[in-house]
Amino acid sequence: MYPKPQPALRALQKRLPVRRKAVTVAIGMYCMGGAFVCADSHVVSDDGIVTQGYKLNGIECEFGTFAIANSSNDGNAANMVANEILKALARLNDESKIESAIKRTMGAWHSGYTHSAAPSMQFILAARVGQMARRLYFCEPPSTVLAKHLGEWVVIGVGGQIVEPLAPEVVRGPMRSREALMTAAYLMYRAKKDHIFLKGSDTHTLFVAQSGGLREITPQEMEYAESLGHEVDFMLRYCYLGLLAQPQGCDQREFLKSFDEKYSESRKKADSIQFPSLAGLMGI
Repeated sequence: MYPKPQPALRALQKRLPVRRKAVTVAIGMYCMGGAFVCADSHVVSDDGIVTQGYKLNGIECEFGTFAIANSSNDGNAANMVANEILKALARLNDESKIESAIKRTMGAWHSGYTHSAAPSMQFILAARVGQMARRLYFCEPPSTVLAKHLGEWVVIGVGGQIVEPLAPEVVRGPMRSREALMTAAYLMYRAKKDHIFLKGSDTHTLFVAQSGGLREITPQEMEYAESLGHEVDFMLRYCYLGLLAQPQGCDQREFLKSFDEKYSESRKKADSIQFPSLAGLMGI
């Protein structure tokens, strides 16, 4: 049996420990049939101890469906503000007021820090409102709310320095949900591979369907998709070897035969990747 849509307001799976930093990589993307956000699960204390946390929140309401990811040096505060943003959106009945509602919520929280600096935090919001309209936003207190166009993406957190240069190379246009999730999984794989505090973390994902509904992609589904990352990197190195390290005029037939065999093997693994958590959704 496949997972049912999530309840109206998602309860946190685990409260982030006090005074710990959600050292994060979070990605938001559009796809045919919806939009989604994903984030790693690691929370790192000032003394370097790593624990698990949950950096996503979601809500289904009469006005629409929303999922939000956060990155902050105060995980508790970020989760609180994320929940307040979702509650403010649930009270709306006019989609033209989404951005002002987010700004008002973030500004009210930020204004409470009169004698000290507010913790830094950023958010990615994926939304479905109106007549199946998809939206993706980058948000940062006190008042930054930036709508992203179809085909664009959002990356926040320390993993952004790894993902941002890669994203234009792998996000080449509109993709169906499966291929978009596989692309995000590769970017998450690279961030975890290249950043010490992200290694070994799970990937949590919330999918906002254009037809309505909020689904959670299981960490196991994302882990299997991320396992293809090694194959992708291997094929890239193979191309480097063939184009940059082969002597001029050498016979390429053996190299191409070996390349074809390895590509076919990797293609079979790619074809085996599925996301059963999305079963039953329309238009994906």
